[in-house]
Amino acid sequence: MGPALTLPRLVFGPGKLALLADELAMLGVARPLLVSDRGLEAAGVVARVMQAAPAITAQFLDVPENPTAAGVEQAAAAFRENGCDSIIALGGGSVLDTAKLLSAFVTTRLEKAADLITNPALVTRDVTPLIAVPTTLGTGSESSPVTGMHLEPGQPALGTRSPFLVPRVALCDPDLTRTLPPRLIAATGVDALSHCIEGFLANSIHPIIDALALDGIRGVVAGIADAMKPDGDDARCSLMAAAYAGGVAIHKGLGPAHAFALAFGDQHVHHGTMVGVALPWTTRLVAQHNPAKAAKLRGALGLADDADIGDALAALIASVGVPISLRAAGYQLNSRERVLDFVVASHFNRTSGYVPTRDEYGAILDAITG
Repeated sequence: MGPALTLPRLVFGPGKLALLADELAMLGVARPLLVSDRGLEAAGVVARVMQAAPAITAQFLDVPENPTAAGVEQAAAAFRENGCDSIIALGGGSVLDTAKLLSAFVTTRLEKAADLITNPALVTRDVTPLIAVPTTLGTGSESSPVTGMHLEPGQPALGTRSPFLVPRVALCDPDLTRTLPPRLIAATGVDALSHCIEGFLANSIHPIIDALALDGIRGVVAGIADAMKPDGDDARCSLMAAAYAGGVAIHKGLGPAHAFALAFGDQHVHHGTMVGVALPWTTRLVAQHNPAKAAKLRGALGLADDADIGDALAALIASVGVPISLRAAGYQLNSRERVLDFVVASHFNRTSGYVPTRDEYGAILDAITG
């Protein structure tokens, strides 16, 4: 059977931000640090959260676009200087991942966050209480046991995994995504789809996770286009549910599309875009080696029994404006061999439903270069 499943308390639905103060009270905390970014501050979302939870007296709003060890250390300084006892993470994957590692880092005596990133055994049950408030529709970090981090800007991201990194509470209010640009709705929606697909195809068995993953796939297919429209509140709600399901699916593990995406993390291109470039090709390959799961995957995607899964995914991704080649995404492939070394050694191969050979990885890389 599959892994033990550790999930946050889930508060879900439009307008649920109003319950933030109640959730802090239930956790028994009084001095939370709000971790977010300047974009959400400019959009007025930070102010909405401050209004919903007057107990917030400290902020760290300088999370970089791609999360770094240095960003965790800067947030830790703000946490300690203000005598905080908890964390509220407001944002997308970069903010949530920074806050998750922060929740563990501030309970250690480590001086460098990089030491924790490379030693997940140092993450203990004594992590600081964390409420995750996602503002995008795809990372699933609010329900996953993983945080992705760059040791240095411009380096590929590394993943740190521990059940103790799962937030205590996931407060998912789709109203907070109304200011999200359509291109980011599309890219994060593709990210959610990738988590659901690769988690479902992962090599362990967990009926509850698999059921959520398949439902998440159906939710993305049905809602991603409408979620990009100004009046797409219902679709954004569906996509936020799919994102949460994708985070749950990560408990089983991911696969080669994410191996590629982390390899491509050395340049400032959105993670969801990088996953989407590889996903049609890697899913086709893994599905070929898992015919029973492939049949269920086709059903969730709404495809005929003989449909090519890779072609269908490429069409779906392109239909919402997400690039399907590295060149179109603005990624410059500087070293083919470096990428292949990275993906062949990736920890995602340990959970993938099929492990590509180096030659198969190479063929996919050549196909997606564009």
